[in-house]
Amino acid sequence: MNQIQGQIQAYQGFPNQNLLGNFIDNQDQPRFLNGTSNVAAYWNAITFVLMSEGIPIIYYGTEQNFHGGNDPANREILWPSKFNTNINTYQFITQVVNFRKTNQVWNYPFVQKYSTDNFYAFTRGNSFVALTNTLNTITYPIISPYADGTQLCNIFATPSQPDCITVQNGQFSVTLGLGLPKIYFPTSS
Repeated sequence: MNQIQGQIQAYQGFPNQNLLGNFIDNQDQPRFLNGTSNVAAYWNAITFVLMSEGIPIIYYGTEQNFHGGNDPANREILWPSKFNTNINTYQFITQVVNFRKTNQVWNYPFVQKYSTDNFYAFTRGNSFVALTNTLNTITYPIISPYADGTQLCNIFATPSQPDCITVQNGQFSVTLGLGLPKIYFPTSS
C-alpha cells in the first residue's frame, strides 16, 4: 500500500491532479483479475479509483469481473454478460458511485491519513476511506479529523452487520477484515 503513497508523491509536481485519469483495467494491459482471483483486492483498487483525486475511469467489463489477459484477450465481448446488474462488482461500483455523487467528493481535498505495507487511509471531505491488500484482519488507530462523539458508519454495512465507530479522545480505530475496503461517513456528532 505504500506504493500508493509513493505514486501520489510523484504527482505532486503536476499542476492539477484532479485532471489526471485514474483507472485499473484498460485495453492495453491484462485485466486486474487476470493476475488474481481476489475480488476483495479488486474492490480496494476500484474504491481508490473512485474516491481519490482525479477522473475515475471504469473500463467496460470491470463491473462484470472480466479477467482477460494480454491484448486482445482483455477486450472481451460485453453482450454475452447480458449486462448483468446483479453481479457483485457491478453492485459494489454502483454503491460507491452513488455515494461519491451524493457527497460530491471531488469538491474536497485528498488527505492521506495512514500508510503501511497493508493499510492505506485517506479522507475526502467527511468521507474516510480505508483500504487493504491483505485478507488478514487488521486494526489501526487513526488520529481523528472529526470531533469527539462523532459516529462514523461504513457505507457497506448492512442492518444484520452494522459497522459504526465513535470518535473518542480525538481518535478512532479502523478494523478491516477479509480484505474488504471501507468508507466511513459521519451519521451524528
